[in-house]
Amino acid sequence: MHQHRDLLLAVLLAPMMVLVSPLSTISQTSQSTSSSTASAPVVSLPSVSSLAQPVLAAKDIQGLDVFGTDGRQVGKIAKVNVNGGTIKDVEVQSAGFLGFFAKTYLLPAEKLSKKGGRVEVSMTSEQARQFIK
Repeated sequence: MHQHRDLLLAVLLAPMMVLVSPLSTISQTSQSTSSSTASAPVVSLPSVSSLAQPVLAAKDIQGLDVFGTDGRQVGKIAKVNVNGGTIKDVEVQSAGFLGFFAKTYLLPAEKLSKKGGRVEVSMTSEQARQFIK
């Protein structure tokens, strides 16, 4: 019964996995259960932690707010630097005070992930502020 449920879940989730990570592959293996009469194929899905992050597009993140893992805002994406069709890094501009004292930070693309209508960087806001341009 569990094997049928697992197979059904795998069949339903497989197209979504391909959409999320087109480079990931779904391997199919056969396993036999402890009873010698039942044998069913089991689909192995990659674990959630091994999934590649979706590829960011420059037009999707331009102008979005950037937040650190501590929930504090670092700034807003002012410019996306692209090299060979992939995002190399982004320039994040802090708000400053009444338009004065704004700073620009250069954050690497591999540290960014888009979550809803904002971008999160995989470090605290204080650590992100060390990447001053």
